[in-house]
Amino acid sequence: MKIDMHVHTYLSPDALTTPREMEKILKTRKIDCVCITDHDTVKAWEKFKHLNIIQGVERTIIEDNGNKFHLLCYFLNEEIKSQNFDEVIDSVREQDGFCSIAHPFDTPRKAPSDIELYYKKVDALECLNSRTRIKNGNEMALNYAKLHELGRTAGSDAHHYTEIGNAYVECDCTDLEEFRNKLKKNEIEIQGKSFIYPWVRIYSIGRKMGLLKPNF
Repeated sequence: MKIDMHVHTYLSPDALTTPREMEKILKTRKIDCVCITDHDTVKAWEKFKHLNIIQGVERTIIEDNGNKFHLLCYFLNEEIKSQNFDEVIDSVREQDGFCSIAHPFDTPRKAPSDIELYYKKVDALECLNSRTRIKNGNEMALNYAKLHELGRTAGSDAHHYTEIGNAYVECDCTDLEEFRNKLKKNEIEIQGKSFIYPWVRIYSIGRKMGLLKPNF
């Protein structure tokens, strides 16, 4: 199976993808499953439930120094309301979920101020993010994950439907429960590429400013 583990929908304030568009990509790009990881909301779970999805969220963590970074949480059954790292981790564990620090070295966006404070409590690092802005950001994440024997995740970080599938995890499995088990054992491969379509950034900015609306 090929699973894009970082995808936003129109319910993220800077993204546009609708159920119809996601269904189209799932069929044409040969991605088997999408992890819905909207910014701090789970409203898309219900609206996309007819598709092959994993329920997740990209939760904003607020550090004691005021810095913010993103934690990808997967296989959830309910919303996580806290923005405290330890409380979010506890909630993920209570739901038998899985968590990965998103783009951990991509400082122009949101990254931990000191990853040493957090890596021991997460399952994985996002080692391939198609939107990473730091030249060696993905390589740094992969090397760090290997050094500390952490799991790996990969995702497009799609904010527009054409980005879905730019990066993904590949796993020899037949269903999502088997995938979850193999993901926890790190029996996966990360695939894809890293770049940002210039016009997609314009779409994201336009969406955030309210100038663009989803195409239902």
